[in-house]
Amino acid sequence: MEVRIESMICLWDDKIPPMFLEFVNLLTLATSEKELRKCVKEFAGKYELDKFFLYGFGAHHFYLHQRYTSNPEMVVKNRVLSVHF
Repeated sequence: MEVRIESMICLWDDKIPPMFLEFVNLLTLATSEKELRKCVKEFAGKYELDKFFLYGFGAHHFYLHQRYTSNPEMVVKNRVLSVHF
């Protein structure tokens, strides 16, 4: 498992920095794809991850994009991070 920070995050809301830091810590502790999927699902249910970020899984990776807080339907083009497994 490799976590790659790919671009900066925009601090459009005070909730973003602590949530993002806790999320990155969680991602670095995952040891398998199965564990990663479980952790992401639990984290998303506990925090407002969907409000600030768009995320999902590809064949061999997890990706995270930031949403615009002014228009949550719009997503920042560059990925914030990816996790490769």
